[in-house]
Amino acid sequence: MENKIYSINGPVVTIKGKTDLAMMEMVYVGKSRLVGEVIRMNDKETTIQVYEETGGLKAGEPVESTGGPLSVTLGPGILRNIYDGIQRPLPAIESHMGSFIERGAHEPSLDIAAKWDVTVNVKAGDTLTGGQIYATCPETPAIQHRCMVPPEVCGTVTWAAENGSYTVNDPIVKLTDTKGREHTLTLCQKWPIRTPRPAAERMTSPRPLITGQRVIDTMFPLAKGGAAAIPGGFGTGKTMTQHQIAKWCDADIIIYNGAIDKSVATLNDFVGKNALLSQFKAVKNGNVWVTSADMYQQMTSTADIIDELHGAFTGDDASDFHYLRKLG
Repeated sequence: MENKIYSINGPVVTIKGKTDLAMMEMVYVGKSRLVGEVIRMNDKETTIQVYEETGGLKAGEPVESTGGPLSVTLGPGILRNIYDGIQRPLPAIESHMGSFIERGAHEPSLDIAAKWDVTVNVKAGDTLTGGQIYATCPETPAIQHRCMVPPEVCGTVTWAAENGSYTVNDPIVKLTDTKGREHTLTLCQKWPIRTPRPAAERMTSPRPLITGQRVIDTMFPLAKGGAAAIPGGFGTGKTMTQHQIAKWCDADIIIYNGAIDKSVATLNDFVGKNALLSQFKAVKNGNVWVTSADMYQQMTSTADIIDELHGAFTGDDASDFHYLRKLG
């Protein structure tokens, strides 16, 4: 069945009559193949929301079915990339189109040419169920990526690759389920964005989050790893409360504002500001950073600053950083 655009109203596109599309299915709209999603259906028309600029789109242009929901690709390489809202890799698109990205740009979400140093954790004959780890690879110097069996897949391993370098699409493990169907597992997998990832159990935290604010710690205690909300009107102190909690939190990484205080050159200088700082996890692990004095004036270097912040969070080599410096 050929589906054609009937009407266009901003990001909303309709197709008249019955179609072969499914609810929440991802589609390509128009000759430019703009990414869209089916959001409403009846026997008279199908409504699609387009996630790109629809200027220039014409009635009568085709709508292409993908046969599946809007999904993201999960795998190694996500942490080192920058994406838009539908997981299109902006650096890869920029390399082909320049700084002004055109509509309908399509690039693999993960670098399909990059090779990863993979350690395979299973062997032929092993039985796997959803969520079990079958391979690992270092995504950054500080973060190990763990490849897990998709939740809906289980079976017996019939073949496993040797440890070595592989791309995200190379087969790593093959297993056969109870119905005799073979499943090939790679370093990545597709997952529908509107389907929550399943969890075996909801774990509770036995450790409290000590905020240092007596009214919170006494009347509204928080658990480490938990979530909380601060309701209130304008000017009631919601943001200031968050700032106060962040100021004295037991963080894994501390970034000190060197644009205001240029006296901090070493970790000892930082601890000298307050004796309590020596008890912080980030200080004990030597994970304290200071910004350059001119960081907040470099408005044309925002992308570089974000890249350095990303590197600090993921443990990248900081030898060529300009705006952040690790205190030693």
